[in-house]
Amino acid sequence: MIKIRYFLLILLIVTSCANQKVVMYYYNGLNINNNSTWGSSLQIFFMENRDMMRMPVRDKNLKNEISIIKGKIISKNSIIVPDDGNYTFAFISKKDTLFADDQLEFWRYKDKGISYKLNDSSKNIILKHYKLNPNQQ
Repeated sequence: MIKIRYFLLILLIVTSCANQKVVMYYYNGLNINNNSTWGSSLQIFFMENRDMMRMPVRDKNLKNEISIIKGKIISKNSIIVPDDGNYTFAFISKKDTLFADDQLEFWRYKDKGISYKLNDSSKNIILKHYKLNPNQQ
């Protein structure tokens, strides 16, 4: 019964989030205090900045995978409490934001996080757009 509830919750999140406009932000720089973009300074993604790059996410598979990651963070019991890691990507949909590290392998939603490796297709879409090394591990 519990598994069915989790499945329905994830299904609801995936279907509702996959249809929403998602904007991906990339910021591989320093914050106002010349520090890396740590978990304690995530507000940098919401400020005007010439070094911040953004693009709307149009690929349905990538949107779906982002929704799945968020769903896993929300529904899992064994969640990693994020340390003050360096965040490079933000995926913003309305007032919801999912942050990722530069490897696109650690994800943070609110005060919870999860280790999740994107599939190669989704990762390459992101890396190609920002002209980052596609072999980034």
